[in-house]
Amino acid sequence: MRLLLVDDDELDRMAVIRVLQNPRLVKDIVQANNAVRALKLYDEHTFDIVLLDYRLPDMECLDVLSKLTQHAEKHAAVVILTGMEDNEIIERNCIFAGAQDFLLKKELSERHLTKALLHAKARHELTSKLIDTHKRLKYLAENDPMTGLSNRYYFEEHLRGAIQRAQRLNFQLGLIYLDIDNFKLINDSQGHDSGDQLLQQIAQRLLTVVREGDVVCRLGGDEFAIVVHDLDTETSVGALAQRVLESIREPIPLNNTEHFVTCSIGIATYPRCATNAEDMQKRADLAMYQVKREGRNGFHFYSEDLQDQILHRIMLEGELRSQRLQNQLVQHYQPVINAKTFQVCGAEMLMRWKHPVKGLLPPIEFIDTVEELGFLAAIDTQNRQLACLQLAQWRKEGHVDDQFVLAVNASEQLLQRESMFNDIQHDLAAAGLSGGCLSIEVTESVLVSDFEKTSAILNNLKSLGVKIALDDFGIGYSSMSYLKRLPASILKVDRSFVQNVPESEADSRILKALIVMAKSLDLDVVVEGIETVAQARLCRELGADMLQGYLFAKALSPDDFVAFLNAHDPVRYRTLSSND
Repeated sequence: MRLLLVDDDELDRMAVIRVLQNPRLVKDIVQANNAVRALKLYDEHTFDIVLLDYRLPDMECLDVLSKLTQHAEKHAAVVILTGMEDNEIIERNCIFAGAQDFLLKKELSERHLTKALLHAKARHELTSKLIDTHKRLKYLAENDPMTGLSNRYYFEEHLRGAIQRAQRLNFQLGLIYLDIDNFKLINDSQGHDSGDQLLQQIAQRLLTVVREGDVVCRLGGDEFAIVVHDLDTETSVGALAQRVLESIREPIPLNNTEHFVTCSIGIATYPRCATNAEDMQKRADLAMYQVKREGRNGFHFYSEDLQDQILHRIMLEGELRSQRLQNQLVQHYQPVINAKTFQVCGAEMLMRWKHPVKGLLPPIEFIDTVEELGFLAAIDTQNRQLACLQLAQWRKEGHVDDQFVLAVNASEQLLQRESMFNDIQHDLAAAGLSGGCLSIEVTESVLVSDFEKTSAILNNLKSLGVKIALDDFGIGYSSMSYLKRLPASILKVDRSFVQNVPESEADSRILKALIVMAKSLDLDVVVEGIETVAQARLCRELGADMLQGYLFAKALSPDDFVAFLNAHDPVRYRTLSSND
């Protein structure tokens, strides 16, 4: 028996050691004179018995006792020694806290202490066996013996607890229900042993694709469930479902033959789809059987709207990561018209996605996901390079002169690129263009995210002659302090200020105020969203410098833009704008 003796009084320790002179009982006694030293020794070594003094200088006895009895790896019988008078309350507290016995120092004798230690050790061993038996029974009750996964009982208890935790911490939670397609056919044709082996391999595959902390369960038969904890976004559970599908589709070897298996997956999320465990299970189950009805081998969200959104995002992510989307982007150009002469004085480059099935898609269909996934800066850079080369070609072919200004948008991600200034320098040089023929458009929301840094970058670009335009003015933060400090030369009034003019006198006054303010700051004014001659006439009268909108043309492909240039008749617009 190996014993740890913990007592701050050396004389008391010596007295205990003298009592324990029987080498057949105690072969090794390790001493500690305080709680910290005792706990360190207990961590580092293995003991059968701990003799613990009730009064220690650095820690309460019950605290030390708790640490000893609740240790994750070490287990030993603990006997309390005290030099105090007999105290039933203290003795009862120690026994309830896990001590095997409570001895008074004044009553110690070899026979008394030996008997106490032997009984304590026997009781502790019995308790340990009971704990081990309980753990084994608990494991059998909560785990599937064939796959080693948690079973339905554990799953239902865990899901209820997970929802309570998610509710308390305001987290999102996902539930995936999974059923193997045509499993009965495999079971019947190959035998139950092969069916069991198949389920075991699927269980292992599920464990390899889930995130740390997610819980995989076998509900019974060929049904599995995954509890997905702490969702950052609801799309991540869709991405996990896709990984599960792809993993299970890989061939499974059984009896020297490769079997190809698919599965049907239903998904429900907390709190969007349900707020309790029972409803989450029902809705994930309904979603799974919807996949079955649609032909199997896929996944379905309980919420149709959510499913459409997430499927679209997953599709976009796949397109982006494979570079297919980037290779299908095209540059279109919307004319910018001089408000006085109605000559074409520039264009804004606007990207479109030339989807092989859905046709030409505007940015609103994909730009948010592109930005969220971090691809927007690279796409902005690619679009700018191509736009500069396109402008150079138009100039070479005589379609535009050297006063023509091409506007391109700059996202927040692009402005955060350290190489942006050098990249634009390179683009201009490669196309043989001067900085004055390029305008960089930034929105108010991009500015306020880090005004000082953005302003410094734009000042550097301005030194190249590049024009800086504040886009969509009036719909965001619209601070005069930003306008005064920003190195902008152009202000673009958002289309929302033009929609109801000239019919609305109030909107007309607001539009006039915006233009007057911009002119007072020596900014050129571009008014977007011009759709009628009356709108063009009013903006011209109010002092706008340039006009842009469907009255003149939508965003056009390069060839259609050249055709527009050739067909454009400034005189016609001057005549219309001068007529009542």
